[in-house]
Amino acid sequence: MGANLRFLLLAGAFLSTAACSASVETPGGSPLSDGFAPAAFSPPPATMRVALALPLESGEGAVGRDQLRGDEAAMPDIAGRWTGAWSGIGAMSRRVSTARAEFSQAGRWGWGKIVLSDAVAAHVPAIVTNRGALGVPVIFDVFPARVVMKHEAGGAYLSAVFRVDGDRMLGTLRGYDTLIVLSRER
Repeated sequence: MGANLRFLLLAGAFLSTAACSASVETPGGSPLSDGFAPAAFSPPPATMRVALALPLESGEGAVGRDQLRGDEAAMPDIAGRWTGAWSGIGAMSRRVSTARAEFSQAGRWGWGKIVLSDAVAAHVPAIVTNRGALGVPVIFDVFPARVVMKHEAGGAYLSAVFRVDGDRMLGTLRGYDTLIVLSRER
């Protein structure tokens, strides 16, 4: 709340400064106005368009990814459908059931959903139990050796770390004794 209050105070100060700094000469203005009139308000543009020229084919001027940094490892591509199993502590014993995931990736970041079946009486985050077969919406950061996922509303709901090895991913939910093994569907 303190940040919102500071923002409102700052915005009010800027608006009052901008309104007081505009002056317009009026013929025959009243002595009370002293030549000042309210500034004309022009609404900001509704949209701002940015055009970027993207190469469609590699040409002589194009530089390959491996030429940019030789020491940088390539980011794994995890886009697509994944199936596998998850294992965690159930109500009375260890539980093993199916897991599914579907991811879309744009460079180093991505989004998707992950479904852990039969998680009603298991020691998993509440969001996994509540979402059930609909799956938990996640966003993720891709690093050369691992993928860090969290719920789209924040890591407090769900957070997981996966190690990617080609078409296999091995991961765990942070704070829970849960193992997830996924294989890419081809």
